[in-house]
Amino acid sequence: MFETDLRLTDGRALHVYDSAPCDNGRLAVVTLGVPTYELFEAGEWLGLRWISCDLPSATAADLTAVADATGLGAFTLMGHAEGGALALRTAALLGDRVEAVVTFGSTLPADFVLVAIQTPVLLCHGLADRISPPSNSRWLAARLALGTLDLHPALDHLSILTRAEPALEWIRDHTG
Repeated sequence: MFETDLRLTDGRALHVYDSAPCDNGRLAVVTLGVPTYELFEAGEWLGLRWISCDLPSATAADLTAVADATGLGAFTLMGHAEGGALALRTAALLGDRVEAVVTFGSTLPADFVLVAIQTPVLLCHGLADRISPPSNSRWLAARLALGTLDLHPALDHLSILTRAEPALEWIRDHTG
């Protein structure tokens, strides 16, 4: 895993991780609050390139800078909790550059953001989530043009991340 600090235009530094720098032949998955260390094996057989950054205070503009600095054209986004809302805001901002989005127990972004998202979105949520209510993902699914709701009765805010590997297969099936 390659690590670097990306200097942003406002002077802040964002710590960035890249599993396959300069390998543009792999589909890039930018993760936000989703631990990838358990997904490396699945990522390898699916031919994925993992890119992530430290989440606190990251913005959609910061993720645009990460995508540009790592040479990404099109890519996918996976986010957990606030990382899910950030993934949705980034998809709205970058349009066609984002091929698909997966969220896990997402918080809610502003309603107007959702209108701009014209890419497939998988909304995974545990019905036992006491931190981010499942109604968040139901609300999002009702407002996204290409939203798919994936609810799991026995999973909570953290255990929903066990659905990350199946979500990778969904990404593979919904991207070019």
